[in-house]
Amino acid sequence: MIDRKEFMRRSGHALGLAALTAATARILAKPSDDAEFIAQNRRFAWQIDPERCTSCGLCETTCIRKPSAVKALNDPKKCSNCVVCYGHITDSKIDSDKIDTEGERVCPVDAVVRKNFSGGIDGLFLYSNNSKLCVGCGKCTKRCNEHGSKSMFLVIRPDLCLGCNECTIANACPENAIERIPRESVDDYRGDYLFDSLDRFDFYDMEEGA
Repeated sequence: MIDRKEFMRRSGHALGLAALTAATARILAKPSDDAEFIAQNRRFAWQIDPERCTSCGLCETTCIRKPSAVKALNDPKKCSNCVVCYGHITDSKIDSDKIDTEGERVCPVDAVVRKNFSGGIDGLFLYSNNSKLCVGCGKCTKRCNEHGSKSMFLVIRPDLCLGCNECTIANACPENAIERIPRESVDDYRGDYLFDSLDRFDFYDMEEGA
């Protein structure tokens, strides 16, 4: 039989272990299969200013969560729906009929999705990013912003972010592009960090396989 002091000590250890296990499970959890991205119940969130971001690649490597909570998105309001997308294929001079079979992908995990919208092989195409594959490396957004219409950009997904008091990405960012901002209704797309409402981020429904 154990005394009260020993009982409290063991109980404390058990609770600590349970909390550590839960935190570890959340860090290692895969992205949600839900159609919508549900924000965590917090007053503030970490987000990327797309006008400062240079897609340097640190979002992939410095985020405490693996894979990173940072994902690439494509703004359909700005996308030119090109046959050859700078964020998708490295060779902009490739023949249209060879893109799907021979085109060298910009994304190392092939997360940029290309869908025919109209007009056959030389028509219009829709581009999105598969969040299940995306690691937040920023290669597609970098090329799109340097050579294309600047429709691709990086965001910190609120349902994946662990909400750290001190963000490791923010500390590493050379452009100070990561900010802790209030969760409130603001502009959409490349406006003020994508927050459409306090609870739901319907813009993300545009993603492939989100």
